Amino acid sequence: MQVSIISTEALLPLRMAVLRNGTPSQDPRYADDDAPGSANLGIFEGAELVACSTWLPQPWPLDPEKPAMQLRGMAVAQRLQGSGVGATLLAAGIERAKELGCTYVWARARDNALYFYERRGFETVGEQFIDEASGLGHHLVVQTLA
Repeated sequence: MQVSIISTEALLPLRMAVLRNGTPSQDPRYADDDAPGSANLGIFEGAELVACSTWLPQPWPLDPEKPAMQLRGMAVAQRLQGSGVGATLLAAGIERAKELGCTYVWARARDNALYFYERRGFETVGEQFIDEASGLGHHLVVQTLA
């Protein structure tokens, strides 16, 4: 599986299908999708985008003085969830964060995805909150890189 940098426009249909399916928001865009320093990563199967994520330089709220990367909008096609595609994409993003000298990688993870992150070295932090766009329970997750 090869991870590529992709445009925001390329990832919107997959985000819509996976992250906005059945949620109050039908807008797959995030305010910081194209912010300076952000990168969208994707994995293709042939011509089909099957996994995507956005990586944004954003301070970790509990230690804002150190450089950090926020993971946003991670989505894997339903038929490939549990296949290792998401783990490959996550590892590529973490490697990118390390190369950029980040101390932390963090995300606002859906509660039904916490096990995925915890298995890959992330710690769940704080109390559950409800994400406005999805209406679903979330927690902050973080991995310390250095």
